[in-house]
Amino acid sequence: MSQRVAPSAKAGIAALLACAAFWSLSGLLIKLLKQSGVDGVTIACSRSLIGGLVFLPFALPQHKSLRNVHPGWIAAGVVLFTLMTTTYVISNTLTGAANAIILQCTSPLWVFMLSPFLLGETARRREALVLLLSMAGIGVIFFGNPSGELPGLTIALFSGVWYGALTVTLRRLRPVAPLVVTCVNTLGSGLILLPLLVWDANGVPQRTAYQLALLLIMALVQFSAPYALFSWALQRVDAPKASLIVLLETVLNPLWAYVGVGEVPPPATIVGGAMILASVIGLLAVSVRSQPSFGQEAAP
Repeated sequence: MSQRVAPSAKAGIAALLACAAFWSLSGLLIKLLKQSGVDGVTIACSRSLIGGLVFLPFALPQHKSLRNVHPGWIAAGVVLFTLMTTTYVISNTLTGAANAIILQCTSPLWVFMLSPFLLGETARRREALVLLLSMAGIGVIFFGNPSGELPGLTIALFSGVWYGALTVTLRRLRPVAPLVVTCVNTLGSGLILLPLLVWDANGVPQRTAYQLALLLIMALVQFSAPYALFSWALQRVDAPKASLIVLLETVLNPLWAYVGVGEVPPPATIVGGAMILASVIGLLAVSVRSQPSFGQEAAP
């Protein structure tokens, strides 16, 4: 007899689907900002600072929840968040949106590798064969794209590494209020990047109303709100399953880039991306058989 999915877990799954929808706007927005003359560091810094400041008043009343975890995990979350978002934004300015998002979404590989050691959410040996398919897909993307794409592809792949490590870290931050986690990560990331922004620009440059509008949309709609939902959802859905649910973003992200700026993914990206998506779906299929029902509430 199949197990029923807990109501709170259903809400967590719904939140993860919403995250994927909002996050999928990133490729298009970054391309539009790049076309208007805004560089990657400015995008990463601005959206983190804006998002962090907006969430600060809501997070302050719950700041005492930070005492529930070791400060090292809080610092790790900020650093990993900064590395993940910065490498992803920069990769989008150097390669196609499809390449950037697909390689970032190799994060389940790193989640499955790290979870047994840090979370006790053990992956099974049979999942190794599925992981090999994903690695083959990464190889197709790297060797099938022009050599000029290599820097962007490499940075995008590292974004996936940091994304996976962040997902595991957020699970360790479950005792902290989700709004507090989001505020600390976004504001901390913005402050870390601010010196680079000032150094690069020799002072903060003036922005047009169009650029500011795009940055606000990125900061509030595409960036901060989904991460608050993601932190909240990870209190209800275990890390490997959560990272798989949000893979919907890999389908929507290139679609918006095509509709908005006419960017068409190359054949190698389509083939390699299909292999990666097939592998992570396979990971879900083999893990659900031996773990609690899909979306069942994770143990605290």
